[in-house]
Amino acid sequence: MELNQEQLAILNHTAHRAAGGFYCGDSPDMQVLVAAGLMVSAGRKAFVKSEYFRLTGKGRDALRNANQGTAK
Repeated sequence: MELNQEQLAILNHTAHRAAGGFYCGDSPDMQVLVAAGLMVSAGRKAFVKSEYFRLTGKGRDALRNANQGTAK
């Protein structure tokens, strides 16, 4: 799977900067990542309307491969 820049940014942010490893917010790019098994829903919090997502092992592998320049 070839990831676009926005999808890579979501994976990178979730892995390295998101509080607790949870990305807040849905988008068409997020749904592509979920459908590919790179991210999964982590549910909602009472204090935020948006859904949270987290990386899967497959998502971590895709990010690692992209950082090595071998993502497909």
